Amino acid sequence: MAPPPPPPPPPPAYYQDSFVDHELSKNLDSTFAFEGPEKLLEIWFWKSENDIPGHINKDQGSVDKDIDEKGVHHEGLRSIPMQSWVRILDLVNCKILSMKSCKFMDAYLLSESSLFVFPHKMILKTCGTTTTLACLKELFATVAKNLAMSVNSKEIYKIFYSRRCFMFPDKQVHVHKDWKSEVALLNEFFSSGKSYVVGNFASDDHWYLYVGGKEQEGEQQQERKAAFHPHKVVDQTFEILMTELDPQCASKFIYSRKPGQEAENEQDDLGHSLGLDTMVETELDSIFEPINVNTHLPSPSLSDLSEDDEQENGCGKRRSSVDCRSATAPTKFEFIHDAFAFTPCGYSSNSICSNVKGGYYYTLHITPESGWSYASFETNFPFNNTTYPITQVLFKILDIFKPRKFSMTLINEICDGKDKELCSDADADMDDDGDSAIGCGYPDDASNYKTLFGSDLLLRDMLGYKKLEKVVYDLQNEYSLLYMNFEKI
Repeated sequence: MAPPPPPPPPPPAYYQDSFVDHELSKNLDSTFAFEGPEKLLEIWFWKSENDIPGHINKDQGSVDKDIDEKGVHHEGLRSIPMQSWVRILDLVNCKILSMKSCKFMDAYLLSESSLFVFPHKMILKTCGTTTTLACLKELFATVAKNLAMSVNSKEIYKIFYSRRCFMFPDKQVHVHKDWKSEVALLNEFFSSGKSYVVGNFASDDHWYLYVGGKEQEGEQQQERKAAFHPHKVVDQTFEILMTELDPQCASKFIYSRKPGQEAENEQDDLGHSLGLDTMVETELDSIFEPINVNTHLPSPSLSDLSEDDEQENGCGKRRSSVDCRSATAPTKFEFIHDAFAFTPCGYSSNSICSNVKGGYYYTLHITPESGWSYASFETNFPFNNTTYPITQVLFKILDIFKPRKFSMTLINEICDGKDKELCSDADADMDDDGDSAIGCGYPDDASNYKTLFGSDLLLRDMLGYKKLEKVVYDLQNEYSLLYMNFEKI
C-alpha cells in the first residue's frame, strides 16, 4: 500500500484579505513602550517581481518549467504563509496584530510598527527594543524553503537599513546597542555594504543609514533589463520623523480604553475600531487627497515655482485638477486602511493602494507620551509621477502633529539619461489587468527633489521652522539621499 500523500502546504498569507488577532488586540498594553524611533529594514531580493526565478512574465509569455514543476509559488515572498512570518517576527520580539492585503502587496500591523511584503521585496519597521536584525538568518532560510530555491544573502539586489538615533540607547539589546555592531552584522549577510552617519553626531537628532547589495550592473545589462521594464517608476522613500509633539495634538492619541476591555459586539475589535476613528478624526486617512480640494493649508508646491518655472511648465498661478503635464485628469489613489489605538496611548496605521500598480503604501506610528513624544510618517508614494506635491504632504503631516523638532529624508532612485527614452510614457496608463500603471514622468523625477531641497525657506516663512542641517549624499546603485533637520523658531 502506497504511503498517504503529504499534506498540502499552508496557503499564502494573502489567501485571506484581512486578519485580526482579537486576543492580542484586547490585551496589548503599551504603558512601557516609550522608544518611538524605529529600525527600518528594506530588502530587495530581486529587482522586480518579473526577475523572480520562475515568475510568469506576461509580456514574454514564458515560465521556467523546471522550477514550476517543483511547486514554486510565483508570487515570490507573498507565497510565504503567515505562520512563517510569525516565527520570523518572534525573533524580532513583536507580534502580528492584523493584516490587510490587495493584489499588489500584504501589510501587517505589528505590536511594534509594521511589515510590508511584496513579491520581490520586504520592509520591516519596528520600534521599542525590538531586535530587527536578529531575524536575518531565519528570514533567508524561510525564503529558500518556501520558494524551493537557493537564496544567497550576498547576491540580493539591494538592502537598506536605517534608523534615527535612539532616545534611550541603553535600553536596546542585541547588536542594536551600537551602530558599529549593527553594521558588522549586516556586513556578514550582505555585499558591498556602506554605512553613513547623517547629521550632527553630537546632537540628539542624527540619523544612520546602511546600503548594500549587488554592485551596479554593466551598461549592456542595464539596457537589456530596462527593455523588459518600459513602465519604470523611480523608486523613492520619504520619511518625516518628529519629536516633541504639540501636547494638544498628541492628546488625540491617548485613550481611556483599558487592556482586556472587550467590545459589546464579538465581531468588533475595540483597538482597531478606535484606531480607524482616530485616523478619520485627525485626517490621517486623507493624506493623499487631490490638491484641488478645499483646505486651510498653504499650497507650498506652487510657491516653490519661480515665474520662469511656471512658464516653462505651462502652469499659471492657479493649478486646476488637471495635471499641467498631461491633458488627463490625475489618477485617484484608493487606499485600504488598517489602524490600531494602543492602551493607554499610542497609534499605528498602514495604508496600501489598491487600484494603482506599484505597491504603494504609507504608514504612521505615534508615541504621544510627554517627555519622549514621537511620530513618524513613511511612504513610497510616486510623487514624481502624479499631481500630488511632496511638500503638500509634508505640510499636512506637520499641521497634524505640530512638532517642535523634525527631520525628513528622501531616498530617491536616479533616473539617468538612458532611462529617459524608456520612461517617457504618460502619467497614467492601464496595465493588462485594468489597473492604473504609473510611468516614469522623466525629467520631472528631479522636481520633487528640487522642491523639497528648497523647502527650508517655505517652512521658515509659513510654519516658523528654522533649518539646522541639509545634507545630500550620492549613494551607490544610482540612489541619492536628501536629509534635512528643523526646529521651531
